[in-house]
Amino acid sequence: MPTEQITTGRYFDLHARRLLVFIGLCCSQLLVISYAFNFPVGLSEWANPVALAKKFVQLTVLTSIAFGLIVQPRWKTIARDWIATPHARRWHLPVLANLCIFTLVLIATILFSGHAANTTDPPWLLYGAYCAGLVANGLSLAWVAAPAAFWRRLLGHAPLEALLAVCCGIAILLASALALESWRPLSAATLVVAKAILSLYETSVVVDWEQQVLGVDPFHVYILAECSGYEGIALVLGFFAIYLWMFRAELRFPNALLILPLGIAAIWLLNAVRIAALISIGAHVSPAIAMGGFHSQAGWIGFVLVTIGFMALSHRIGFFRPQSSTAAPVSRNSHHRLLLALLVPFMCLMGASIIAQAFAPHDKWLYPLKIAAVAGALWSYKDVYVAFASKVSPYSVLAGACVGVAWIATDPGGDNALGAWLSTLPFWLAALWLGLRCFGSIVLVPIAEELAFRGYLHRVIVSRSFETVSPGQWTWLSFIATSLLFGFMHQRWIAAALAGAVYAAVMYRSGRMTDPVAAHMASNAVIVAWALSAGQWALL
Repeated sequence: MPTEQITTGRYFDLHARRLLVFIGLCCSQLLVISYAFNFPVGLSEWANPVALAKKFVQLTVLTSIAFGLIVQPRWKTIARDWIATPHARRWHLPVLANLCIFTLVLIATILFSGHAANTTDPPWLLYGAYCAGLVANGLSLAWVAAPAAFWRRLLGHAPLEALLAVCCGIAILLASALALESWRPLSAATLVVAKAILSLYETSVVVDWEQQVLGVDPFHVYILAECSGYEGIALVLGFFAIYLWMFRAELRFPNALLILPLGIAAIWLLNAVRIAALISIGAHVSPAIAMGGFHSQAGWIGFVLVTIGFMALSHRIGFFRPQSSTAAPVSRNSHHRLLLALLVPFMCLMGASIIAQAFAPHDKWLYPLKIAAVAGALWSYKDVYVAFASKVSPYSVLAGACVGVAWIATDPGGDNALGAWLSTLPFWLAALWLGLRCFGSIVLVPIAEELAFRGYLHRVIVSRSFETVSPGQWTWLSFIATSLLFGFMHQRWIAAALAGAVYAAVMYRSGRMTDPVAAHMASNAVIVAWALSAGQWALL
């Protein structure tokens, strides 16, 4: 191997270690300092020095993200410059300096915030010194990430980009503040639209404009700021921003930017429809369903409809597609079919779960809907799955069984609502429901989840051309990201993340998709068997 490659690899390892230390310091210090904050009372947010310090930290984070996106075409050049920066070994002094500065800042945070907790006249001079300490701590963190020479060269080569990033950070902070102040007008507009929708089919609509109450006797709800639809708007904006970026090569700009205002309008109108439907359900069907499952899940149903609907339309309507793409080549069609085969079963599982939960506390009756949705999706793409068929390693089954045992052993317990509900059913109906639940948990759910997480997400993190990535191709990012995201899907997210890590490990070991599916099936089979035999219904 050439000496230059050895030197480059050594420098990369040193800098990677330095970067990991930087990330660890940032995360730990952010948590500690957030816990130590005690904001002074009696001052507005923009006249509060501690709040201003918090805004400064937020501005730094937003500016860094914006700068990274702006200089994205030059990432490789910047990375090479970062690796080639000398003095890579000299990062212990920056770490020591940062820890000393942070210790002083932490002590000052506790003293100053405690002193100002009951006063409206804080010591501005001391707070100015405190904010300077925060700036010094931020600079020391930057020094931990890379030597000062690297930052001087970076800012010297991209001064306009840095200025634009600062402007973007300020704009986002101002927009968030404006959004906070616009909740009440937005909720008032939501009240008007929801009342108009109800009036189309209800004859006795009751509205109190002063208290912002809307209803149909005998069921009424308050249309508060939280009901204005701002959460859905934020989710749609974030999702479509990522979508437009990832599929920028397959969309026509600036036409595709029209998706943003259309998505905002659609999710806001669907929120008004949700409120009108909630009132009708509460007045004529069941207040428990209205304020239970429907209230919490209808918003997600609207979000799924808007996002999937606009994504599908953007690829079918010529207005949003590049003019050169008049006909998709056969290879592109096969790419899309593989993409759908990996994701549609999981999407059907999630969609059916959301719809079922919308009818809580009667959602258990709708479990067959999940079975039908996932089974139908798998049957539709059975020709794609034939290529995945291969033998299963017994080690994968054993690993999955161990995960199942660990899941049972760490179960914190829970209510016996499912057992109580089953006891009210005739024996044959309870047996039928349990049979469907066992089939779904042991067979369908593992297939749908593994296709999405190990079949698609793992590979697309490695490369956007995911179909070229082998299931056994390992990277730290794909391993950690898929395991964590798999964990966040479950209530016991730490245990689930560890389970996802085991499923990924068996896939890396064999290089086949069948092994994580078999391991997942074995885990669920052990859990289901124990739940049925021990009556530990909270596990199902």
